[in-house]
Amino acid sequence: IGITNQRETTVVWDRATGEVLYNAIVWQDRRTADYCEKLREQGYSDKVQQKTGLLIDSYFSATKIKWILDNVPDARDKAKKGALAFGTIDCFLLWRLTGGGVHATDATNASRTMLYNIVTQNWDDDLLALFDIPRSMLPEVKDNSADFGRTHKDFLGVELPITGMAGD
Repeated sequence: IGITNQRETTVVWDRATGEVLYNAIVWQDRRTADYCEKLREQGYSDKVQQKTGLLIDSYFSATKIKWILDNVPDARDKAKKGALAFGTIDCFLLWRLTGGGVHATDATNASRTMLYNIVTQNWDDDLLALFDIPRSMLPEVKDNSADFGRTHKDFLGVELPITGMAGD
C-alpha cells in the first residue's frame, strides 16, 4: 500500500482511544491568519523561512495545531502528558490502517508543517517552542519509500505492507 494526500490538513487525536480531538482543520482554513500576521510583525519571518523554506502562513499545520491546543478544552494538558498525536491526513490514515501501531509520516509531508527543519531534516526545537507544541505529538519522519508497517489484520482481513508515502 502507498499513501498520498494533499498534506496540510491537520488532525489531532487521542493516542489511547484513537478518537479525533477536534474536526480536521483543512489546508484552506484561515482562522490563524491574524496570529501569522503577528508572528511576521514580531520578526519571525526570516527565521521560519531559513529553517523550513516556508513563509509564515495559516496554510501550514503549525498554527492549526497551536489553535487546537489553545482552544479545545483540556487539549494542551493532554498534549503535555503525551496523550495526543498530530498528523496530516497521511499520518492519520497510517495510524488507523496499522491499528494505532505506527505514528509516522514522510519528509514531504513533514516539510509542509512549518515545524520541520529542511536543513537538519528533523523536527525543530526552536519552531516547536515558537508555536508551543510538544514534541511528543509529532510523528516519526521517514523517507518516501520506507517500511511504514503493515495493515492491522482486522482492518482488511490480511496484513499488507505499507511501503510508500508522499504528498501530492
